[in-house]
Amino acid sequence: MNKIRIEIENQSDSPYLDALVLLSHISGKYKSEILASPDPKLTSDQKSQLSSSIKKIKKGVPLPYVLGEWEFFGLLFKITPEVMIPRPESEWLVERGIHWLGENPDRRVCLDLGTGSGCLAVAVTKSILDLKTIAVDKSYPAILVAKENARGHQVQDRIQFITSDLLNGVHPRVDLIIANLPYIPSGKLRELPVYKTEPCQALDGGPDGLSYIRRFLLAAPAVVNPGGLILLELDEEAGKEALTLAEGSLPGSDIHLKQDLSGQDRYLELQFHG
Repeated sequence: MNKIRIEIENQSDSPYLDALVLLSHISGKYKSEILASPDPKLTSDQKSQLSSSIKKIKKGVPLPYVLGEWEFFGLLFKITPEVMIPRPESEWLVERGIHWLGENPDRRVCLDLGTGSGCLAVAVTKSILDLKTIAVDKSYPAILVAKENARGHQVQDRIQFITSDLLNGVHPRVDLIIANLPYIPSGKLRELPVYKTEPCQALDGGPDGLSYIRRFLLAAPAVVNPGGLILLELDEEAGKEALTLAEGSLPGSDIHLKQDLSGQDRYLELQFHG
């Protein structure tokens, strides 16, 4: 495993962990087994797969795309270059959504806006057994990946998939909206490594990073039920402006800016009163 770590360390922020995940994936062994025996015997096919994977990583392909899968909220999801790689920060949307649904058993319709791989929709729906979810994305290839993930986790019968721009085509009112819309300012995005490796349309939030969020907040009152909850993920530098936008678009609502584990303004929570 140490040899793999050395080979990929220039392309990875966490080469040891990535080497562990890669070797576990290819060998079919648990990570704990790899840690106990860092150099497992591989078949010729596995050696070939490992060599091919290392070459892709050294060319700049992110590990989740090399593996074709990634873990989110304790669940494994198919990942392709057509969708964003799920990130730990987005798990807050799931955790908060599940908590709220648990406190409100009469609220059982959820909307996942910008579903991508479907990780948010699947995680929430799998956790709340009587939940009905609508998953929306403007990318049809992303919707296909999300549908496959829903089938893989046996929640396809409780998730309706819609290919649409924001809330267009969403007719029934919903109780909970979780949204991870494109929120990185265009100029900032072009300076980040993800600009060259992940689908830009899932990341580019326009000049100030709020183009999609601004449009969504204006349209949301027509879709969310009175007393419903809206959860939004934000760029850490846009929190105060997003809060002002929300206050103007949904006056009278209870609106709170929430921080991630590093103390950065990362989420917007809105209790809509209608």
